[in-house]
Amino acid sequence: MKKYSKILVFILSAAILLLAAGCQQADVLAEVNGEEITRKHLDERLLIFTFFMEDYSESLETDEDFKAFIESSLLNSLIQARLVNQEIERMGLVIDEEESEKYYEEELEEIKLEFFASEEQFQSRMTELKLSENVLKEMIRESFLVNLLYEHVVSDISEQDARDYFDANQNIFIEPGFVRVSHILVELEEEAAEVMERLDQGEEFEDISKDVSLDESMDFTIYEVDHHFDPTFTEAAFEMEVGTISEPVETPFGWHVIKLHEKEESQIYNYEDVKEDARALKKEEVFTKHFTDLLESAEIKNYLEDL
Repeated sequence: MKKYSKILVFILSAAILLLAAGCQQADVLAEVNGEEITRKHLDERLLIFTFFMEDYSESLETDEDFKAFIESSLLNSLIQARLVNQEIERMGLVIDEEESEKYYEEELEEIKLEFFASEEQFQSRMTELKLSENVLKEMIRESFLVNLLYEHVVSDISEQDARDYFDANQNIFIEPGFVRVSHILVELEEEAAEVMERLDQGEEFEDISKDVSLDESMDFTIYEVDHHFDPTFTEAAFEMEVGTISEPVETPFGWHVIKLHEKEESQIYNYEDVKEDARALKKEEVFTKHFTDLLESAEIKNYLEDL
């Protein structure tokens, strides 16, 4: 089964705006189509968060705003997970428990490799926090179920769907050209002329830059689609040949003498070059819409802000 989400997909998923409605007893923090999510569920997720993010443990205890943000994010992830479970049940999808167990074991090994130096450290941290492996397993299972739902929802995406997506979004499949340059920036045209004279006399560009440039003596990259640079400067840089030095160029920042170190022309890909990427992006689009519709049609009550 192809993985749609990483192991921590439900740890700090992007917050989805959910309307808080009404008041409720403190133990129930949310309802998803009538199913309750309790303080116990959230506390378990906070424990998992602490398990992975030990450096933030103190902030959870001392910073109320940070704790509120983490709790809100984790509760939203629990709401999403509950919606996924409900949608799988509604669709009558079959959960392969052997595959689920295999997924868990693989993800658990990834966790150990990424977050812990050894099996002993992993077990020690589990013991220290009194974290049950069943809690960790439940969180990983949620990721497995997202993958299950994803594969079902996008299973009908055809070659034609991918091609249509490519045709409608060709701007995505262009690798923009770029130049890597350095420059000497001075205030006056006369100073730029002096720079050119020193270059003609054989002085090194980098030495002159360190001596007189108003900007740092370093190279930087400009992409064709990047609008953060002055267009006159960008146009001049893209007209140059690699290894050459420009005549002085005036911009609102002063006078520039540009050195071009590297240049790549933009590359436009055809469908055959990127058909797998086009298919993956189409699947992402379809699944995102499916899940967004699921959220909008669900009856969700979030009481956390009222507590």
